[in-house]
Amino acid sequence: MPARYLRVVTFQPDGHESSVDAALRDRFLPALLARDAVVDAWIGRHGTRTDHTRVIASTWSELPGDAPPGDSLPDVEFLVNLEASVAGGLTIEREQTLDLAVHARFERADPARILRLFRGRVREGELDAYVADARSGMLADAMVNDGLVAFALGADPPEAFVTVSVWTGWAAIEEATGGNTRQPIATRNSIWLTGFEVVHFEVLPDASDRRSGDAQAGAPQVEGETAAGS
Repeated sequence: MPARYLRVVTFQPDGHESSVDAALRDRFLPALLARDAVVDAWIGRHGTRTDHTRVIASTWSELPGDAPPGDSLPDVEFLVNLEASVAGGLTIEREQTLDLAVHARFERADPARILRLFRGRVREGELDAYVADARSGMLADAMVNDGLVAFALGADPPEAFVTVSVWTGWAAIEEATGGNTRQPIATRNSIWLTGFEVVHFEVLPDASDRRSGDAQAGAPQVEGETAAGS
């Protein structure tokens, strides 16, 4: 089934990051991807002395938590259980569930290494136009830039949106956005925006991002052909 929702959860482990990452890679991702409603999922991490933020981004064919009735959100449930078992604990900073407006995957020879989390706002009444522009720009990029692995844009009407994109490396992001490692928050869509924030994460190494057998080698998978709200 096609993806219809984007879910993004950010959290901060307070200690034992390696244990947290091992649990996310070896236990959480396989369990999440085993759910029929989950289409794909990624985990990104920071590893600086002052910022240890992790992000869990996933796409769903059904509204998370709706099926079966009363089922808890699996990412938050896992983090709550993980907190009890990890010295130092962890803090969930933000969670969002959004209607997907665009969802695409592209099979690449190189593995995904960077997750780009982009939160933005547009002028009143221009969200649909921004989504259409972002979709066409993403498809144009994917034709000439073999570093774009995945793209998911969730709409938060009337004016906000969240985009998760996954890349093979910095060179691909620089080509697509005009930014670089010294100016990483650039975007080519600034004409539409009244404000935005961008955060880059290292994709958790050796972590699967979708269930076995879902990939069709060499074939782009694009969903979300209607504009947000239509």
